[in-house]
Amino acid sequence: MNEDHFSLRDALVRAALPLAALAAMAALASREVDPMGAAETAYLALLATAGLLAVAFLAPAPAWEAGIGAALATTIVWALPAGPGRGAAVVVLLVTALAATAARSPHPRPLSHERERGEQQENAFALLGITLPLALGLQVLLRGSELLFRPQVNFRMLVALLALPAAGAVATAVLARRYGPLVLIAAGTAVLLAPGWNVAATLGLIALAAGDVLARPDAGRITKVAAVLAMLAPIAWSPGPGIAAAAAALVLARPKEGPFVALAAAAGLAVFAISDPGWLTSVWLPFLLLPAALFSRRDRLWSAAAGLALALAVPRTPDLSALAAPLALLTLDGGAPLPVGGGAMGGGSGVRSLQAAWTATLLASTCLLASYPWLRAEPLRDALSLFGLAPTPIAAVVAVAGAEVLALVARLRLRLSPAALAACILFLAACLHIPPPDTSLLPPATAMVVDAAHPAWNAALGRRSVRTVVLESSLSNGAGLANGTSVATVRLRGGDGRTSEWTIRAGIETGEWAARRPDVAAASVLKSPQPWISWVAGDFFGQRYRSLWKIDAPGPFTALSIERSPGLPPEVSLAIHLLEVRL
Repeated sequence: MNEDHFSLRDALVRAALPLAALAAMAALASREVDPMGAAETAYLALLATAGLLAVAFLAPAPAWEAGIGAALATTIVWALPAGPGRGAAVVVLLVTALAATAARSPHPRPLSHERERGEQQENAFALLGITLPLALGLQVLLRGSELLFRPQVNFRMLVALLALPAAGAVATAVLARRYGPLVLIAAGTAVLLAPGWNVAATLGLIALAAGDVLARPDAGRITKVAAVLAMLAPIAWSPGPGIAAAAAALVLARPKEGPFVALAAAAGLAVFAISDPGWLTSVWLPFLLLPAALFSRRDRLWSAAAGLALALAVPRTPDLSALAAPLALLTLDGGAPLPVGGGAMGGGSGVRSLQAAWTATLLASTCLLASYPWLRAEPLRDALSLFGLAPTPIAAVVAVAGAEVLALVARLRLRLSPAALAACILFLAACLHIPPPDTSLLPPATAMVVDAAHPAWNAALGRRSVRTVVLESSLSNGAGLANGTSVATVRLRGGDGRTSEWTIRAGIETGEWAARRPDVAAASVLKSPQPWISWVAGDFFGQRYRSLWKIDAPGPFTALSIERSPGLPPEVSLAIHLLEVRL
C-alpha cells in the first residue's frame, strides 16, 4: 500500500494468498472430528488471515512476506496437533512477518518542505499507506482475542479492530508530515501501554495530531476549530488523562508558551496522581520505555521536560494508556533535521536509532505475550521482565545509564552501530533469563487428571537431584471452591526416607480452567490467578496456571506423587498439563 498508485488489481493480487490460506485452514476446520480442535483451527484461520492481510498491504512489491507467511501458516495449522503449541507457532510467524515487513518498508519522512499542495496530499496518502496496515496488523496481534467471538460480531468489535487503529493511523500520518520516522517511535510507545489501540491511547495521539495542525500557518478557520475540538475530546472521555493529553497537544500547537502551561497542568495533576494506587508501581515506566528519548536537543529541553512531567504526574486511570500522549510527546523532536552522528545531548541519529531498536524490541515482545496462546494480562511488564527490567528505581537508572553509554558510542562515530550493540546486550540479557535444563515427567501434549476415581498419581525419578518442581494445572468444576482450598499435595520421596511436600491451593497455585467463560465467571466463588497460557475451548478461552516450588533442602529423590485432597467435592478434578523437575 506504500506504492505511488495502489490499483484495484494490485490490491486483489496482494490479498489473494492470505485469502487462499484462509480457505485452506477453514477446510481443515470443517473436517476435524475434535470440536475444540476445529474451533481452534477456525480461530487461527481468522487470526492468520487478518495478520497476513496487513503484511500484504504494508510490504513493498513483490510482497514476498505475505506469500511465504501464508504458505507457512497453512502448513503449521495442517501439520501440528491442536493446542497451545500450534497457536504459539502461528503467532510467532505473524509477529516475525510483520516485523520483517515493517523493517523493509520505507520510513515516513517529514513533508513540511514540500511546496506544491498537490504533492503534499499525494505524500499524505503515501504516509497513510504505511501507517494504516501497520496499525491494523498490530491491533490484530495485540487484541486478537476479539476474533474468537466472531459469531457475535458487533459494534464494539468493529470499533476495537478497525475504527480505533484506523483513527490512530490517520493521526500518526498527520504527525509524520512534520516529524518523520520519530512518529513511529511515538505511536509504537502509545500502543505498548494498553496494549493496542484503545480509546484513551487513540484520543491521545489524535490530540497530538490536532496540536500539530494548529501549529501550521496554512490551516483554515474550520480546520482549527475541528483541531481544538479534537484536543478537548480526551477530557470528555477521561478528565485526568484528557487534561494531560490536551496539555501535551498544546506544546505542539504553541511551542513557546505550551511547555509552561503543560508544566503547570502536571503540577496540578500530581496531587491526584500520587493518590492513585497504580501510580507508584508505574512511575518508572517512562525511563524504561524511552531511555534514549530523555537526551533531548537543547532547543527543546522545555518541551521534553513538559512531556516527562506529564508522564510522571498523570493518574494511571483507567490503565497505563493514560501515559500515551505524554510519552508520545517525549519522543517527538522539534521537526528540524537531526544531525548525523549526534551525541547524547545532541539527539543525533545514533540516539534515535537506539530508541527505535528498543521500542521495536519491546513492541515485538509485547505482541507475542498479548497474543494467543499467552494472553498475558500485563504483557508490557512481562516483556520488560524478559530483559531483567521492572518498574523499579534501580531498573530505571540502569536503563537510562545504558542508553547514555550507547549514546556516547554514537558520539564517538565508531564503526559499531549503537543499535547493533544494544541488540547484542538485549540478547544476552534475555539469555540470562532462560531457565535451567529440566526433565518433563509427562509426555508432550498430554494431560494427567487427578479426580475422585483416580485420586493419586506416581512417577519414579531414579534418584534424581531436584531443586525445583514446575507445575501447570487447571481445575474442572472448581468454580464453587473458596480461595485457598487445598486441592492436592505434591510429595517428593528420597531413598533415605526423607520427604518434601507442597500443597496446591485453589486460587493460588491453580484455578478454574473455564474462568473466562461468561456463565462461569458470573457465578464463580473462586477467584482464579492470572493464567500462564490459554487455549481455544469452543467459543471461549480455557486457561491453565503455572507455579514453581523451590525445595529448601535439594537433593536426590526417588519418587514424586500427586494426591488429591480428600475433602473435595466429588465432581472437582485437577488436570496436570505439565510437570517438570529441575536440577
